[in-house]
Amino acid sequence: MKSGQLFWGFFLLTLGALFLLTKYDILYTSFDFVYNVWPFIFVFWGALVIFKNSLVRPVISAVFGVFLAMLIFGFIYNSVCDIDFSDHDGNYTEFYSEDYDSAIKTADLEINSGAGTFILGETTDKLVEGKTKGNIAEYDFETWKDEENANVRFNLHKRNFNFFGGKFRNYLKVNLNENPIWDIRLNYGASKANLDLSKFKIKNLELHSGATSTYVKLSDKSEITNVNVEMGAANITIDVPTNIGCEIQTDMALSSKNVHGFNSKGKGHYITENFSDSDKRIIIDVKAGVSSLTVNRY
Repeated sequence: MKSGQLFWGFFLLTLGALFLLTKYDILYTSFDFVYNVWPFIFVFWGALVIFKNSLVRPVISAVFGVFLAMLIFGFIYNSVCDIDFSDHDGNYTEFYSEDYDSAIKTADLEINSGAGTFILGETTDKLVEGKTKGNIAEYDFETWKDEENANVRFNLHKRNFNFFGGKFRNYLKVNLNENPIWDIRLNYGASKANLDLSKFKIKNLELHSGATSTYVKLSDKSEITNVNVEMGAANITIDVPTNIGCEIQTDMALSSKNVHGFNSKGKGHYITENFSDSDKRIIIDVKAGVSSLTVNRY
C-alpha cells in the first residue's frame, strides 16, 4: 500500500473515531496538549523526506496521519467545547449516603470509575453523600469503620449497555464531612474533574487517570498534605494557599509547566520561599505524559 493511502486512511479513521468517542462521552479531555506538540509536524515532515525511498516510510506516514488527526481535532475541540461542572439539579439517578459518627477522626475515600465527570467540594453533615446521573452511572457503594477510621468506596458497577442507545453519561458528585482528616484516591479514565478540597483536611491525595482535564484546590487545614498525580495526556491545574510552604516534583514527558510563586531547583523541582520556615506544607509529585501543568497560589 502506498504511503499516501496509509496517511489518509489513518487520518480519516482517527478523526472519525475521535468525533465518535467524544459524541458518546467515552473520551473526556481538554486536548490542551496539542498546543505543546504541534512542532512535531516538522519532525514527521522531515522524516518523510529523509526516508523517502525506505521501507519505514509507510509506517511514518501512518503515524503522521494519526498525529495530524489528533492535532486538528484538538484545536477544533478546544475552540468550541467548554467543561461543564453545573449541577443540573433534579436529574440525578442514584443517591448514596452514610451517617457521620463523631468518634471518626480519619477517613479514606476511594473512587474507581471509568470515563466521566467528577465533582468534589461541598460539605455535608453526613460522613459522605454521593449523587450520580447517567445511563452508566451506577456505583457499588461501600462503607465500613475501624475504630476511629472510616472507609468509603465508590466502584463503578459494570453492566451491559447499548452502544447506539444514546450518549454514555457518568456524572458523580461527592460531598464530604469536614471534620475527619481525609485520604482520597481517585482512579478514573478519560475524564473531567473539579476537586475543590479547600474546606477539608487532606493528608493524602492520589489521582490516577488517563486523558483528563482536572482542577484541584488544596487547603491549609493539614500540617502536611501529600499529592501524587499519575496521568496520561492531561491538563492539570492546582491551586495552593500562599500561607503555607509547597514543594513540587515533576516527571513529565512532552509538557508545559506554568508554576507561579515558586523557585526552580532544576529538573522539574520547584519550591516556595517559605517552605523551610512553614509549619504546614504541601508536597506535590506529578508524573504525566503529554500534558500541561499549572500551579497557582491563592
